[in-house]
Amino acid sequence: MKSNYDALVIGCGPAGMGAALALKKAGVDFAIIEKDAPGGKVNIAPRVDNYPRQAPIPGPDLAVLLFQRIIDNNIEMIQDEVLSLTKEGELFHLKTKFSGELTAKVVLIATGTKERKLGLEHEDEMLGHGLSYCAVCDGHFFKDKDVLVVGGGNVALKETVYLSKLCKKVYLVHRRNEFRGDLKYVNEVKELPNVEIITPYIPLEIICDDKVKAIRLQNREDNSERTIEVQGFFPLVGQDPNSNFVNIENVKNEWGTIPYTSIKTMETGCPNLFVAGDVTPRDLRQIYLAEHDGMVAANSMIEALKK
Repeated sequence: MKSNYDALVIGCGPAGMGAALALKKAGVDFAIIEKDAPGGKVNIAPRVDNYPRQAPIPGPDLAVLLFQRIIDNNIEMIQDEVLSLTKEGELFHLKTKFSGELTAKVVLIATGTKERKLGLEHEDEMLGHGLSYCAVCDGHFFKDKDVLVVGGGNVALKETVYLSKLCKKVYLVHRRNEFRGDLKYVNEVKELPNVEIITPYIPLEIICDDKVKAIRLQNREDNSERTIEVQGFFPLVGQDPNSNFVNIENVKNEWGTIPYTSIKTMETGCPNLFVAGDVTPRDLRQIYLAEHDGMVAANSMIEALKK
């Protein structure tokens, strides 16, 4: 099996695939590595309505269409997990679970994030049946309905504002009386007439049959409980970047996301190491934005190889 490449792309979501198509067109010697199903989190979207030039489509179906481009272009795909990424001299070394050690002159990290879950029973099975981790993606499913958001950061606050414009009623639940998000967003939420803030409560149970029916909550101060009937449930308590395998200094920030030094190159603080998509510190996460990141990064990788 081949182990030495000019370039390697870690992650076969929209960012990784966008980069791969550009690298292939340029004739670069590379491979794309993915440990799970190609398409990344596109696979868990119940429906995608805002992908350019595409009618509304279930997420898994869109993931297949995106990956078909990789197949049609005969791009080398390595189904494996990267356990560590280091750099020695001018070469990057990738230790994998099954394929041994791979090396490359330039590398793109496009591994995305994973949602931080609440750990409630039925949380996984209700995904797409009233439960969503993205209000911007799925809020339109709950037009004129009642929904409940859990979270206290900027994402929860912003998405509460977004949902308030679509939904009949929005409940915002947070485990503390004070929000950790920016004060301007807190004040904006407090002014919304159809938003009810519930603190300091935590969710105990998702009440459901084939879809979400209600959420049972508990007060953290006196242990009292209340049950709120809703049709939508948005646990927005954060996302964790898939970056644990990166063992290079000055690449990750304190939250584990990977900043780029310039949006024009997508290069990280480590020369010839690039990043794209949701693993970067960004507020807006959309498929087409991740693809764009990947294509920008690919152009920079091509230029780096020329040098």
